[in-house]
Amino acid sequence: MALWRSHLGAAFLASAVLLAAPSARAGTGEISFCNEFPHKLYIAIAYLQTDVNNYLSRGWLEVETGKCYVFDTAIRVESFYFRAESETYRDGTHKVKMEWGTDKKFAVRDANFQSYNAEKAYSGMRLAGFAKGAESSGGPLTAIVTFTETGGSTITIPAPEKNVGGGGGAPPPPQELQGMPSGSGTSAGIEDKGPNPSDATLAPAGGGDSGGNGRDSGPRQ
Repeated sequence: MALWRSHLGAAFLASAVLLAAPSARAGTGEISFCNEFPHKLYIAIAYLQTDVNNYLSRGWLEVETGKCYVFDTAIRVESFYFRAESETYRDGTHKVKMEWGTDKKFAVRDANFQSYNAEKAYSGMRLAGFAKGAESSGGPLTAIVTFTETGGSTITIPAPEKNVGGGGGAPPPPQELQGMPSGSGTSAGIEDKGPNPSDATLAPAGGGDSGGNGRDSGPRQ
């Protein structure tokens, strides 16, 4: 399971919101994550549970370079936060791990997790920074978060699909809204935990314990 520090200077990680038709596929209401960064990433997500008015955080989704995955096809939310941590890699003489997310803190742990009331860190959890994703104006949000080769991130909102045979003119040109930086890269020599054994793994959607710790589906090894 990758932790995230390094001794390199903080990298500027710009986040943009794109209103365009992306190359990655995303079904309506799905939140997908794409990795263009040259190292494997582990993704966590947090979102408001409107029925109980508190946040749920979940992780980790493993995304290899060049891959895109839907976080969970069952999730239908109007807004979300996300966090990414890279696997350990070597940059010169330093062992480096990158992280994305500084806007708001939610509970995480190194093993896979699902944490209720996630703005608090219960036993075995820690608070870590998440980046703010996009928001819909109503109804489930469709979004694709892409981690770029240079360490930035973008959020793509797919253009609405036109009805087949509906006629009409061409879709409007893409619009780009520059967002706030999604996080910064830091470095430090921390225990190097290897990759998850599966191609794409995620904590189960089922519940957690009553203390809010979430259920562990195994460590990021």
